[in-house]
Amino acid sequence: MKSVLFLALLLCLFLLLSFVSGPATPFSAWLNVVTLKGGLSGFISDHSSILELRVVHILLSCAVGFALATAGRTMQQLLQNPLADPHVTGLSAGSTSAVLLTLLFFPLLAQRLLFGWLPVLWVSAFIGAAGALSILNSLLFRLVRVWGAPALALAGLFLNASFSALLMVVFARLSPAGLTEVQSWTLGAIQPYGLNQALFLLPMLFIPSFYLMACERQLLLASFGQDFALTNGVNFIQLRGRILLCLMFLASAAVCAAGSIGFVGLLVPHLTRRWMLRCERPALRPIFNGLAGSFVLLCADLLSRTLTQPAELPVGVYTALLSFPFLVMVLLRHQKGAA
Repeated sequence: MKSVLFLALLLCLFLLLSFVSGPATPFSAWLNVVTLKGGLSGFISDHSSILELRVVHILLSCAVGFALATAGRTMQQLLQNPLADPHVTGLSAGSTSAVLLTLLFFPLLAQRLLFGWLPVLWVSAFIGAAGALSILNSLLFRLVRVWGAPALALAGLFLNASFSALLMVVFARLSPAGLTEVQSWTLGAIQPYGLNQALFLLPMLFIPSFYLMACERQLLLASFGQDFALTNGVNFIQLRGRILLCLMFLASAAVCAAGSIGFVGLLVPHLTRRWMLRCERPALRPIFNGLAGSFVLLCADLLSRTLTQPAELPVGVYTALLSFPFLVMVLLRHQKGAA
């Protein structure tokens, strides 16, 4: 309990730090009023726009990190493979490919909102995730049953390479400006949505995450075998179907909000595993894992907005950089445990 409270307080501290950091903050609008650089009307418009954009940006960062960490932990438990996460298995690549194809071939349609709330890009991301999931369900799980758990990484690598090759054929005809826009999706960057779009995307990230967290006990029973789970009232086939549907919603919403961000869902469950083994309250384990995912992505987003000012690199670049020392630490820990 103390660790969860400490992580929550640390997350709140970094939320405040992220709010006041960056090229444009609400304090810059206040400074313009003090120095008489703008009138009151200009201050109100600047302050409201900056406040809305910054708050939405921070909320989406935390929600995407929470969702990716939860999805990674659930996939590792479901497939009994420490390498599983939406990015490795190709779900994120399928969603990103569908979004980019919509942006390239239907740019006017991609900018529209359905009913003023629903981004058309989320529909594209959902269709891409559904297509990738159908391939996973027909190909990946058969490979896992025949060749064992290590086949998961090979199948995910195959899917990612296939989607990347498809996109490269299309990107070869793009202008440099188009390539710049594409990089924000392929490398991962928090998209500049308004409040209405954020109010749609946030439930799409949190509700499936909480449902996956509620499936922790059933996944634990299923890890001992389907027969053991069935004797304890858990239908593994139905459970897997519901979990995959939630993962499809999570992957599409995360891609729509921040593009293809990797390594968060893969490494955060490894970083929190030692603490969760010592935790006496099973209900706190997925919460701690989700908060750790929010903290990692918030730190990466803070670095992307402050280290290279006034330029801003995609947040996916910093998640990859942050993952390297953590990956070395995880490998050394496993090596020490094996010795």
